[in-house]
Amino acid sequence: MSALETPAIQKTPNVCGGKACIRQTRIAVWGLVMNRKLGMTDADVLNSYPTLAPADLDAAWEYFRANPLEIERAIWLNDTAANVPEGVRPPAWMIVSGRMLGLSDDEIRTAFAPPLSAADLDAAWAEYRSDPCRVSGDVTVHRLAG
Repeated sequence: MSALETPAIQKTPNVCGGKACIRQTRIAVWGLVMNRKLGMTDADVLNSYPTLAPADLDAAWEYFRANPLEIERAIWLNDTAANVPEGVRPPAWMIVSGRMLGLSDDEIRTAFAPPLSAADLDAAWAEYRSDPCRVSGDVTVHRLAG
């Protein structure tokens, strides 16, 4: 068990991509955090995941507080980027937010199907440079929306 893990939160190779999950399950912490961001209460989450106990949610929220960047990156990769229809160029805010989370250009490119081109990334950054307030505002709006 690493310093980031607890008995309630574990990372297991080849289970959910090695992401932090509730003990011996495939219930990823990032997914629970997304549910909360979408307005679900703890009671709603427990109804959706009947194998979880309130202590599991407490552990998930504590893990998120201790590791926000890790969880936000997982949300970006598994939810934000995954919800762009195949072949559609993602909006600039999405690419910029990936970079703000510390993802490399390669990680951003390959999060989409088909992978983005260097020109797609350049176009997003050109849009950001031409109107940083609008693009930053879009990042904020989408982060708050979950």
